[in-house]
Amino acid sequence: MAFEALSGFKLSVGQTNQTYVIGDYFAVFDDDTDQPVVYEWSSVKGYSESSDSFRIAFEREEYVLPKNAFTDNLQIIHFRTIVEGMLSGVKDVEIKVKNRIVPPKYNYTNADLSTSLFTGTGIYSEKEINAGSVSHIYSKLRFPIWLIAALAAVGSFCALWGIGKNLDDNYIFYLVISFFIGLGVGIIIYLIMCIIARYRYSGFLKHDVSTVENLVFIVAPDGFGAIEQCIYCGKELIPWSFAKYYYETKYSISIVCRDKSVCCIPKHLFQKSSQNDLAEFIAARVEQD
Repeated sequence: MAFEALSGFKLSVGQTNQTYVIGDYFAVFDDDTDQPVVYEWSSVKGYSESSDSFRIAFEREEYVLPKNAFTDNLQIIHFRTIVEGMLSGVKDVEIKVKNRIVPPKYNYTNADLSTSLFTGTGIYSEKEINAGSVSHIYSKLRFPIWLIAALAAVGSFCALWGIGKNLDDNYIFYLVISFFIGLGVGIIIYLIMCIIARYRYSGFLKHDVSTVENLVFIVAPDGFGAIEQCIYCGKELIPWSFAKYYYETKYSISIVCRDKSVCCIPKHLFQKSSQNDLAEFIAARVEQD
């Protein structure tokens, strides 16, 4: 299991008069009776994170831990890392994590980092996330977008022909107008995608505490990762076998994992002389979208 160096901690939730101990086990203390209930992580049936709470479900019980019960961002990150690290490899667990920029911790494994690696430390910027979101959405929807634009152009041509008649005299004129209508439709759809990307980033910025923390970005022969500096232990990586494909923008290189999470690596955190080497290093290990 990765992130083994992290120690457990207690969390008191005043709304339910319960105290949770998160570590090698998940223990729940009733503050009124001081009676503990101790669970092994292998017995977890469901785990999810929403904008305001975490939910951990067992076969006969479910616990909701509100985020306002945590003392600070570091404790939320600490909690995520322990729970998701413990759930790594556990079968039949329904996991749902939303509004997350960095990949979930259950993707990581321990590895011996070699000297031939790329590392950078910093905080995500809006342009990196927006550009990555637009590129990702466009890579999936470019064919439908331009198909719609082409259909709009054909429809416009037919409409102009039907209204104006006399095709022989106005053929070039109808064709040019139809082309620009189709192009305009494609551009409008693209601009809507940009708005959606900005909206997605605003949601991440509001709900994901990792956006305000320094992150360590690693690309190595055994894997890659984007990990909060406050919990980075120096040997955690996502294996390349977890990578599905990558895409590149002006500002970043994003590796999409098989669970659809994305590891976005900002280029500006690496020296310009090594940015091409970084791209080639990634391209040699995973397909480009």
